[in-house]
Amino acid sequence: MKPLLYFIIVIYAILGILYASYTPKWQAPDEPAHFNYIRDIAETGKLPVLQNGDYNQQYLEDIKRAKFPAVMSVDPIRYEAWQPPLYYLAATPVYFIAHGFGLDATVLALRLFSVVLGIAVLLVAFNIVREIFPDDSLLALATVGLMATVPMHIAVSASISNDLAAELLLVLILWLAVKRVKGNVSDKRFVIFGGILFGAALLTKTTAYLTGAMLLVGAEIAWRRIQNSEFRIQNFIKPLFILFALGLIISSPMFIRNMVTYGITDPLASGRHDAVVLGQPTTAEMISNYGLNHILFDYFAVTFKSFWAQFGWMGVIVNDRIYVVLMVLTGIAVLGFALYALRILRNRELLTQVQHWCLGLLIALFVVGMADYIGYNFKYFQLQGRYLFPALISIAFFLVVGLRELITPAYQQIIFALLYVGFVVLDLACLFLFIVPQLKT
Repeated sequence: MKPLLYFIIVIYAILGILYASYTPKWQAPDEPAHFNYIRDIAETGKLPVLQNGDYNQQYLEDIKRAKFPAVMSVDPIRYEAWQPPLYYLAATPVYFIAHGFGLDATVLALRLFSVVLGIAVLLVAFNIVREIFPDDSLLALATVGLMATVPMHIAVSASISNDLAAELLLVLILWLAVKRVKGNVSDKRFVIFGGILFGAALLTKTTAYLTGAMLLVGAEIAWRRIQNSEFRIQNFIKPLFILFALGLIISSPMFIRNMVTYGITDPLASGRHDAVVLGQPTTAEMISNYGLNHILFDYFAVTFKSFWAQFGWMGVIVNDRIYVVLMVLTGIAVLGFALYALRILRNRELLTQVQHWCLGLLIALFVVGMADYIGYNFKYFQLQGRYLFPALISIAFFLVVGLRELITPAYQQIIFALLYVGFVVLDLACLFLFIVPQLKT
């Protein structure tokens, strides 16, 4: 099955290169602000400081409406300067190498850096599913195949953004968690590698904080349960305490720097962020203006569309029939997964104890990712399905399992192959029939 995995990776890389090359400059959410963060590090040797004026709602709307013409500079768009620095530090050498070839080449190179991170995500995801179901290579291939062909995920993967860095760290933490549940990682290695990965997550993006911690805690609890050791708090509190302490030590320079820069009560720089992004629409304002029922409908409809295919700064939508087909396919998969879950609950012996716990980790990843998305939207009105991508491995896995539950075994390989080809065609159609025509100047 490895040749098929490499085939999926190559096709993903080609699609990523196409999206990175043909998507007009700056036409990805927050891309100018992420670029300016990297440029500030490269040109000043220091991390940027978020200041009043770095977010101008009116200017942002004007430049988006004008499709980022050369006469309107993206230099004032710097509102991502509060983000943890690891992704931007890692991308800085790419900036240095490409900068001499001009702005367009630099943007392309930084986009391709994200594509490389996306390839790493897919490789780790394949290994995670194989760890849980070692005798089911089709399940691992189909899961990775879906992850690699979600059009919006490719678009994000081919943009300048810290999203893929956070996603990579979360799948690495999940991989370590699964290995811990299986007993393939010793206490010492789990603490050391878990601490390093969690520290890196703290340095990458706040959306990885709660999810990463949950996976590590869940894995340790599962391991203790499987070992039938006495479930005493001290049995797992000590290693977890050391693990998280190591993560905090690794990330402490960032928190100290933020407290010095933004105030001792603002180690995450979130207070400064909220003070600077005045004008960004809040959910309370939207409900007041449009009503709760309208907002709830938008919440589900726009989230669904923007998870699959709503590009640019949420302004490029595809044909409604495509969304209908995706909705039907998703509905069928969800129904199938519900039937699968019922079958497993009635016959728990169909899965090993380790597999039950690992599925629990995948479910927890999805639940926490969804809760984080909903929680964020209680404050700011940001109906962007891409915020669910940290849990993409769980979503893809559940959808694949659901579809397979409804397909006769003799036809599973051919149907999944046809679906994969269909999604690749959809990816190309989204780029050349919708993104390029609607965003070109």
